[in-house]
This record gives sequence, C-alpha cells and structure tokens, in this order.
Amino acid sequence: MLQWIVAETEQSSEDGIRFMCRYAEDLGVPYKWSTIMTLLEYSIYDKGFMIALDDDGQVRGVLAYSFWVGDDGADDRSRIEVNFIYLEAGYRRGRTLLNAMDALVQREIELHEPILEIRFYCTPTDDHKKLFGKIATLINMDMHPCGMLSFYATTPDRLSQYVDRHRSSNKCSESPLY
Repeated sequence: MLQWIVAETEQSSEDGIRFMCRYAEDLGVPYKWSTIMTLLEYSIYDKGFMIALDDDGQVRGVLAYSFWVGDDGADDRSRIEVNFIYLEAGYRRGRTLLNAMDALVQREIELHEPILEIRFYCTPTDDHKKLFGKIATLINMDMHPCGMLSFYATTPDRLSQYVDRHRSSNKCSESPLY
C-alpha cells in the first residue's frame, strides 16, 4: 500500500519532480513541458504537491493541486484545481486511486479554510468520462491551446462518500482503474 504525503521538504519535492521527469512521456496530459513545470511550481508553493511512497520509501505516484485563481487573478482558497495525478503502471489499481482521493480529502481537512470545490481538466475520452463521472460533474468541454479539454467539478464530501462506499463494499480490491 502506498503512503501519500505532502512534499514539504526540498528533498521530497525533488524526489517527486524527478519521478515526474522520469515519466514525462507517459503523463497523459496535453500540456507542454513548460506548462507542467509551471503547474508543479504552483502546487509546491500552495503546499499541494503530494507524493505516494511505497514500503521502501520510493516515489510511485504524484498528486498535484493548487488553489483556484479567479477571473480577477486572485487566489480563491475555497477551490482547488487538481493539476496532475500520476501513478506508476504497477500501481494503477482501484484501491490506489481510492487512497489518492482519500489523501486529498484528508489534506483538505488540514487546511485552515474549508475547500468547497475540487476542479480538474482532462482530455475528453470515453474512459475519462466513465471514470470521472463517478466522482465529479462534467461542467463543460472547451478548446484550449493544448486541445479540447473536459472540465469537471466535485466536492470533498462527494469524494469521501465515493471512497467510503467502495471501501465498505470491497469492490475496489485490485481491479484496474478502467
């Protein structure tokens, strides 16, 4: 089982960034590398860069989020945007994704201001629609400089309920994400 921690030290941040660099071609995001690095910088600054460690302390996944920036350019600390979630191939199982969602919700509980909404973009594929439709509401699909993106929103409560429901029913044991 992976342990999710906030990368608060320079070493843990570096370990997470090196992990992302190792899998740069496999991240599955439509962004340019410069955009990825900028989003990582925002995540680290907002203390929203989390890494998943295996039993040997090796990074096996990352989850990066930052506070939402409103139309006026100001941070909206009641909303976060998940920028990335990436797991090594051997760890892409239902239980691992549930643990990542749970880690995000637990992190939200630690924040001074409650998070009202969690937002994220992804490519508009049938697999993404099937997966994310279980935990979030599709808000829109728009063309961006990097291509067409779906925009989803959810709440910490909705994620918690999903995690609790699937843990109690034991449906998530070791099934693949899709």
